[in-house]
Amino acid sequence: MNFNDIINQLSSTAPEELEKKEDRRNILKSFGVKLAVAAVPFAAGSLFTNKAYGQSKETIINVLNYLLKLEYISDKLYTEALMVDQLAPVEFKTQFNQIATNTKSHIGILQTIITDLGGTVATIDYANIDLNGNKGFGGGSFQKALTNTSDFLVLAQVLSDGGGRMYKGMITEVFSDKTTVRALVNIHSVKARHAAFIRFMRVYWVGDDVKPWITGTNSDTTNTAAQRAYSGETPTTQSGIEIVGINGFNITADAATQAFDEPLIMIDGNNILDRFLKP
Repeated sequence: MNFNDIINQLSSTAPEELEKKEDRRNILKSFGVKLAVAAVPFAAGSLFTNKAYGQSKETIINVLNYLLKLEYISDKLYTEALMVDQLAPVEFKTQFNQIATNTKSHIGILQTIITDLGGTVATIDYANIDLNGNKGFGGGSFQKALTNTSDFLVLAQVLSDGGGRMYKGMITEVFSDKTTVRALVNIHSVKARHAAFIRFMRVYWVGDDVKPWITGTNSDTTNTAAQRAYSGETPTTQSGIEIVGINGFNITADAATQAFDEPLIMIDGNNILDRFLKP
């Protein structure tokens, strides 16, 4: 199956089945489906087949509330960081403001879909979000994230790299609702751009030796707490095809892992996120 087939399958769905309410169309109409699909290369052939998915609304709502938790934590990070002088490089303040705006937009989209599905939106008191990463006990591994640019960028990287994997891991969990699928793959593509930008900032502003993408399970930081967002990133086989040395080309294992981000299941995503929340 090629990407045109994928797009055709999505576009051939009857409007009354794909989008139940006008509000959903208004929220999602600006999204570019082609860009969204292109951002989800993993197992693409099997992901968009005609296989029947029967997730309940409760399952989908649970997934959306889980992803909201990520967005709430990210929102607090950018909201507070942008109020600290010189923390986010002034020359790139516009870009950081855009990331903050995107994050708030993601919150609104997820909340609206949950409401549209008849669910209850999970809320978190921002006072209970601990950006130290130590469940509210202070002294966590990210305790300098709001005072040191390098530490701020590392935490932003963890949330964007890990966040992209969390969204990717949930796509097949919501596949019975095409509007939700469309929203998640589009937000995922935005997360990927955020991640590449944050990594660029680490190179350009701090001087760290990192690439715009993940290599294996390397977190590209000495902060050991960051490692949770990168475990499971070693596969070199995609859709049953070995990428190393594919078609006789000199493709190394590192390059093969760089080409695809692996999805995170909810239990592993929560293991990352819950460390930023007071119990």
